[in-house]
Amino acid sequence: MRSDLPKSVLILCVILAIGCPMVAEGHAAWRKQGARQAEQRDWYVQNFGSIDALRQAVDEPGLRRIRDEKGPANAVREVKRQHPRLPLDVAVTLVRAL
Repeated sequence: MRSDLPKSVLILCVILAIGCPMVAEGHAAWRKQGARQAEQRDWYVQNFGSIDALRQAVDEPGLRRIRDEKGPANAVREVKRQHPRLPLDVAVTLVRAL
Protein backbone atom coordinates (compact mmCIF):
# COMPACT_ATOMS: atom_id res chain seq x y z
CA MET A 1 0.00 0.00 0.00
CA ARG A 2 1.57 3.25 -1.17
CA SER A 3 0.50 6.55 0.36
CA ASP A 4 1.83 10.03 1.00
CA LEU A 5 0.76 9.78 4.65
CA PRO A 6 3.24 8.70 7.29
CA LYS A 7 2.98 5.12 8.48
CA SER A 8 1.98 6.23 11.98
CA VAL A 9 -1.10 8.05 10.63
CA LEU A 10 -2.22 4.94 8.76
CA ILE A 11 -1.78 2.80 11.87
CA LEU A 12 -3.78 5.33 13.90
CA CYS A 13 -6.59 5.28 11.33
CA VAL A 14 -6.76 1.48 11.44
CA ILE A 15 -6.82 1.49 15.25
CA LEU A 16 -9.61 4.09 15.29
CA ALA A 17 -11.60 2.22 12.63
CA ILE A 18 -11.55 -0.88 14.82
CA GLY A 19 -11.60 0.71 18.27
CA CYS A 20 -14.42 3.24 17.92
CA PRO A 21 -17.14 0.70 17.00
CA MET A 22 -15.95 -1.61 19.77
CA VAL A 23 -16.17 1.17 22.37
CA ALA A 24 -19.62 2.20 21.10
CA GLU A 25 -20.90 -1.39 21.34
CA GLY A 26 -19.50 -1.76 24.84
CA HIS A 27 -21.09 1.49 25.96
CA ALA A 28 -24.48 0.48 24.51
CA ALA A 29 -24.32 -2.91 26.24
CA TRP A 30 -23.43 -1.22 29.53
CA ARG A 31 -26.41 1.16 29.27
CA LYS A 32 -28.75 -1.68 28.33
CA GLN A 33 -27.60 -3.70 31.35
CA GLY A 34 -28.16 -0.71 33.63
CA ALA A 35 -31.69 -0.27 32.29
CA ARG A 36 -32.43 -3.97 32.83
CA GLN A 37 -31.14 -3.79 36.41
CA ALA A 38 -33.32 -0.75 37.11
CA GLU A 39 -36.35 -2.57 35.69
CA GLN A 40 -35.63 -5.61 37.90
CA ARG A 41 -35.22 -3.39 40.96
CA ASP A 42 -38.54 -1.65 40.26
CA TRP A 43 -40.28 -5.02 39.84
CA TYR A 44 -38.87 -6.22 43.16
CA VAL A 45 -40.00 -3.08 45.00
CA GLN A 46 -43.51 -3.24 43.50
CA ASN A 47 -44.01 -6.96 44.21
CA PHE A 48 -42.18 -7.51 47.49
CA GLY A 49 -40.66 -4.31 48.82
CA SER A 50 -38.55 -6.04 51.45
CA ILE A 51 -36.54 -9.19 51.98
CA ASP A 52 -39.04 -10.34 54.62
CA ALA A 53 -41.93 -10.25 52.14
CA LEU A 54 -39.80 -12.19 49.67
CA ARG A 55 -38.97 -14.81 52.34
CA GLN A 56 -42.67 -15.40 52.84
CA ALA A 57 -43.18 -15.89 49.10
CA VAL A 58 -40.52 -18.59 48.64
CA ASP A 59 -40.18 -22.13 49.96
CA GLU A 60 -37.63 -21.49 52.73
CA PRO A 61 -37.14 -25.13 53.81
CA GLY A 62 -36.67 -26.19 50.19
CA LEU A 63 -34.11 -23.45 49.56
CA ARG A 64 -32.27 -24.29 52.78
CA ARG A 65 -32.09 -27.92 51.71
CA ILE A 66 -30.74 -26.97 48.27
CA ARG A 67 -28.24 -24.57 49.87
CA ASP A 68 -27.02 -27.17 52.35
CA GLU A 69 -26.87 -30.09 49.90
CA LYS A 70 -25.80 -28.45 46.64
CA GLY A 71 -24.37 -25.12 47.71
CA PRO A 72 -25.48 -21.49 47.78
CA ALA A 73 -25.03 -20.96 44.04
CA ASN A 74 -27.61 -23.62 43.27
CA ALA A 75 -30.01 -22.09 45.81
CA VAL A 76 -29.60 -18.68 44.18
CA ARG A 77 -30.23 -20.31 40.79
CA GLU A 78 -33.44 -21.83 42.15
CA VAL A 79 -34.64 -18.46 43.47
CA LYS A 80 -33.89 -16.90 40.08
CA ARG A 81 -35.74 -19.77 38.35
CA GLN A 82 -38.82 -19.13 40.48
CA HIS A 83 -38.60 -15.33 40.16
CA PRO A 84 -36.63 -14.51 36.98
CA ARG A 85 -37.10 -10.74 37.31
CA LEU A 86 -35.62 -10.69 40.82
CA PRO A 87 -32.30 -8.81 41.00
CA LEU A 88 -29.32 -11.10 41.54
CA ASP A 89 -28.08 -9.26 44.63
CA VAL A 90 -31.48 -9.67 46.29
CA ALA A 91 -31.49 -13.40 45.51
CA VAL A 92 -28.01 -13.73 47.03
CA THR A 93 -29.11 -11.77 50.12
CA LEU A 94 -32.12 -14.04 50.51
CA VAL A 95 -30.06 -17.23 50.34
CA ARG A 96 -27.54 -15.86 52.85
CA ALA A 97 -30.37 -14.84 55.21
CA LEU A 98 -31.87 -18.35 55.31
